[in-house]
Amino acid sequence: MSSMKNLSYTRCILRNEHYKTTRELVSAAPIYEGSHRKLQANEVGFLGEVVAMQWLRRSGIAFEDRRELTTHDLLIEGQYTLDIKTKDRTVKPLLHFDNSVPLYNHEHQQPDWYLFVSLLRDKRADQNDLSRFREAYLVGAIDFATLEDVGKVWKAGETDPDNGTTFWTSCINVSMDQLTPLREACAAWNGTGV
Repeated sequence: MSSMKNLSYTRCILRNEHYKTTRELVSAAPIYEGSHRKLQANEVGFLGEVVAMQWLRRSGIAFEDRRELTTHDLLIEGQYTLDIKTKDRTVKPLLHFDNSVPLYNHEHQQPDWYLFVSLLRDKRADQNDLSRFREAYLVGAIDFATLEDVGKVWKAGETDPDNGTTFWTSCINVSMDQLTPLREACAAWNGTGV
């Protein structure tokens, strides 16, 4: 879908409002069976969603919260399904880094778009404190067809020789520069063109 290479991302300094909303969501949510990181997975996922929804509002993108469904998180501009994928990182995202969509529910979860968020975690902070995440980066989006076309499938237990990552679950990875830049994604979603 993207006509230009993604060369940037949007940074968000995390504040008490982000943590407060995330804690409320986490306390009301179950820990899903098969979750690799249990409570921490909920914290990462919800914090990414809180940041993404705030950014969408500020960008003038209308959306409905549909997180009660298992097929996507949001309905944007009344017509596109969007799922937010969040990654926990200890270094700022770089353009050659990957973004992942787990395959364990890929047949069931096929939104029109994915939006990727990276959370920057302070390794020295208390790892049980949500404020260990200091910054968030909205790194780009990708439509489902493009993900299927350009993504690299990794099976659980395989190791990426480029970065030494051993995958705990099977996933499809795309690099930052394969993502649709945020400005272009917003234009596609609200019909203003590029």
